[in-house]
Amino acid sequence: MARRRTTSDPSADPIRLVIVEPRAILGAGVREILEREPDFDVVAHVQSAAEAIALAAEAAPHVVLVDAALRGGSAAEATRRLRQEIPGCALVVIGREEDEDASIVGAIGVGAAAHVAELAAPAELVATIRRVADGEDPIKDQLITRPDLVERIVDDVRETILAERGPVNPLTPRELEVLAEAARGHRNREIGERLGLSEQTVKNHLSSALHKLGVPNRTRAVMYAVRHGWLSVDDVGGDEAPALEVSVVGPAANG
Repeated sequence: MARRRTTSDPSADPIRLVIVEPRAILGAGVREILEREPDFDVVAHVQSAAEAIALAAEAAPHVVLVDAALRGGSAAEATRRLRQEIPGCALVVIGREEDEDASIVGAIGVGAAAHVAELAAPAELVATIRRVADGEDPIKDQLITRPDLVERIVDDVRETILAERGPVNPLTPRELEVLAEAARGHRNREIGERLGLSEQTVKNHLSSALHKLGVPNRTRAVMYAVRHGWLSVDDVGGDEAPALEVSVVGPAANG
């Protein structure tokens, strides 16, 4: 990341800062603290990442201070966009007191270079800003001493990947084949004749499919399989949902 210069250079331009803090009074307090530093230039205080993005080109900040509360949902996405819109800037997340660990994990999630606790001394915030302006990533130092946080981040990443992939298809090819025939409205005896199976075998396959998917009947099973892409719309005869409502009785499905 292309950041400012080393702060040891007295002839360098001031560190340009944008504060993103939805709480106006606290934002004003942070601004007052930072404006006391001769090498800081607070160019804006806004209340959302979207506002910061809107003035990014004009403000051209070296460092953006972001409230940890912005890490959730659409606000987190806006914060990531902020880094994309201002590729030469570094993010410093100011954490919330309620859950500092979650705040640090959230800061890493939006690509922050540093995380400063809400109750930290002003001197710590000032020093952290200077470090990130010089191209450092203090948040890495926090992770080195907190293996539990590293484990938490890995778990979060794993859960995100699994969620994006969606559930793994637990059905066998034969179970899917039987379910597709049921989706076309065929009874168990007809399915058996079409696939060369006994009626009891068809019932067993359907019962197994319902059990694996955790649904009470074949209609729900078909809808579940279509929703997750395991059966196509063509498999169910072009209908949005099959007109079936056959429940499981004991170990086998009724025909």
